[in-house]
Amino acid sequence: MRTHHRQGGRPPSPTASFAQCQAQGVTAAQFGNGGTTNLVPQCTAGQCSQLTGGNPQLSPEESKSWTAGFTFTAQALPTLSGSVDYYRIALTGEVGVIPASVIMSDCLATLTNYCDQIVRSPATGGITGNSLASGGYIKQTNVNTGAALVSGIDAQIAYRLRLPANLGGMQFALNGTYLQHFESTPLPGAHTYDCAGLFGLTCQTVNSHWRHIARATLQTPIDLDFAVTWRYIGRVANDNNSSDPTLHFAAYGAYSYQPATIASYSYLDLALTYHALKNLDIRGGVKNITDKDPPVIPVTIQPGGANTYSAYDRLGRELFIAFTANF
Repeated sequence: MRTHHRQGGRPPSPTASFAQCQAQGVTAAQFGNGGTTNLVPQCTAGQCSQLTGGNPQLSPEESKSWTAGFTFTAQALPTLSGSVDYYRIALTGEVGVIPASVIMSDCLATLTNYCDQIVRSPATGGITGNSLASGGYIKQTNVNTGAALVSGIDAQIAYRLRLPANLGGMQFALNGTYLQHFESTPLPGAHTYDCAGLFGLTCQTVNSHWRHIARATLQTPIDLDFAVTWRYIGRVANDNNSSDPTLHFAAYGAYSYQPATIASYSYLDLALTYHALKNLDIRGGVKNITDKDPPVIPVTIQPGGANTYSAYDRLGRELFIAFTANF
């Protein structure tokens, strides 16, 4: 399958040597003098072409995981309960793709590693092709890459407050998670980098250390429930600015301020549930009631060339209605 995708790798800039460019398939005529006569086309807006798809030679992933935790209730507050769990999941033979930034940087540095993953157009030397026949893409089919490790803490707490009989009750709940490590080793023996607290070209997703969903629900005696939900996503920093050798300057070659960080995000939702019948619930409400805009992210570091991450509400305020029926 062929598709266009934002990648960190670009055709060699005039500062790359001919030997480096030649290792990626650039001819002497295309390289020219490496400057004014360099004929290699650049990727438009940083979006190079990518070959994606499966691989019949994949092996199963293997993982080792363990968890430890406890649950609690309070004698003084019998309607209060909660749990705290620590988890650690180590994965080997991970199925994934080699990041384009790793492919490009390692090929330029070694003149051998992953250079065969870069298929330049014979005609132009570019990597913005639109077919397998014409070339011009980075191979990013699934492979058993390296290893990954994820660890953190999950916390849950619930409390019910009894109100006078004519008012019903209040239900409070919090579900949160703290991401301690989100490590990746792209290939066996490669450097391990940690994306916890980061976003960007290499880390891809929003990996905030803390996020939670907190909800307060008024349960009335007339079959109506009113709920207010607070969704929270913690602050993250641009992986390009990290001191880690794999992440450092991988996207821009210098410090990036667009944006250097994404501030913490809070969303408020309102919902109403009507227990119309014993087996029928009707729900409606508003998500992101303040119509908060998502953060705008440069397409050069975004999966698929989007301008924000799916972790945030891309559509702003949303109205919804639904029902649940049991038969």
